[in-house]
Amino acid sequence: MPRPRRNLTLKLPDEFIALCRQDGVTPEIVLRGFIADLCEIQSYVAAPRADGYASNGSDERSMAWDYYERVGYPWWNK
Repeated sequence: MPRPRRNLTLKLPDEFIALCRQDGVTPEIVLRGFIADLCEIQSYVAAPRADGYASNGSDERSMAWDYYERVGYPWWNK
């Protein structure tokens, strides 16, 4: 049985909005991509995910995890 989705309201800094605008990409796409890379969510062309989450590739998945681990998130509450 699938788990319920969680919605989050987040105020994004102007700098992030400006960066996305400069590069012609929406903040939603950037955040979805990072989340998908970090969580290794793959969406195949033959069977795309309905929620829009899709990893950007194996290198990106590795770099997202490296960032997450380097910041120390896995150990913050241990």
